[in-house]
Amino acid sequence: MTAIAFSAFFVGFIHSLSPGHWLPVVLVVKARRWGMGHAAIAALTAASGHILVSVSLGVLAAILGNELFGDHLEVIEENAGWILISFGVIYAVYSKFKHQDCHGHEHHGPKPPPKAKGPYLFLFSLGLAPCFAVLPIFATAVGFGNTSLVMSMAAFSIGVVAALMGGSLLVSRKLVKLDHPLFEHHGDTLAGAGVALMGVFLLVFPHAHHVH
Repeated sequence: MTAIAFSAFFVGFIHSLSPGHWLPVVLVVKARRWGMGHAAIAALTAASGHILVSVSLGVLAAILGNELFGDHLEVIEENAGWILISFGVIYAVYSKFKHQDCHGHEHHGPKPPPKAKGPYLFLFSLGLAPCFAVLPIFATAVGFGNTSLVMSMAAFSIGVVAALMGGSLLVSRKLVKLDHPLFEHHGDTLAGAGVALMGVFLLVFPHAHHVH
């Protein structure tokens, strides 16, 4: 259960380090010359939209999973390691090929006009796209029960908030430079690889399925 939750946190954190997530926040903050307080609220606003959609789809996946696989939840738990490995490898390979033609500092995702009206609504709307990488993790967590699912969703949310708020505040204050192709073009590949490693961990340490 702990490993599943950590996988969700890892995916949320790495996925949200992509400049496509925090760069619009930084641009709005700089354009409006906001202080740390407003910048933090702006980052949290953008994160909340992302979390809302992803968690909502996770709940839907849990409901469907219970309906379709309710009699086989123990099988899902016993094979959680293999499920995470399979998904992680497939997602990493897919992400690698998806970005193989991208080069340099080319960014994906919308960039807000400096004078955009309703900045908070704009930032919230930017997050209204699910993190598909975490959905199979939520589905796997169903096999461990509702507590595991809630823990995974909470861990994912913390990862998204930590990356978006940390990245937005540090970059807007020029304290760190995260604008690197590694995060933009290979973030999802790293997320998939991390999930696969969590699957290996579950196979090597099966007792990690449970919280003691």
